[in-house]
Amino acid sequence: MINVIIGVLNAFAVIALIAAGFGIVNTLLMSVQERTREIGLMKAMGMNGGRVYALFSMEAVFIGFLGSALGVLAAIGVGSLISNLLANGIFSALPGLQVVQFAPASIAIIVGVVMLIAFLAGTLPARAAARQNPIDALRYE
Repeated sequence: MINVIIGVLNAFAVIALIAAGFGIVNTLLMSVQERTREIGLMKAMGMNGGRVYALFSMEAVFIGFLGSALGVLAAIGVGSLISNLLANGIFSALPGLQVVQFAPASIAIIVGVVMLIAFLAGTLPARAAARQNPIDALRYE
């Protein structure tokens, strides 16, 4: 029964990661569209397509890191609070019980996976930004 519950929770986590990937793609595509003139100016002043690609890829990775770091902090805070409430309330007869435990290695792996997903989600908008023609981008309004 526990394995079924863990499987269902993992399925929800995968769905949430896919939705987050689409959110990052949408955010960065809008960023590329809004910053078209800026991209054109950067390219006109000598920045090559690879550097523009790297700029938007790093922005995607930063979005992934920021989102996962805030999520980890919120989860640790809420999980610790709930664990303490349950250990001191309903399960007070069981000394030393920790309802929720956090493993630093698994948290680091999750943050890394989210950053990888953010990088992969940011490749399409970064590629679109890198391929822009500077003349057309400067004329864009």
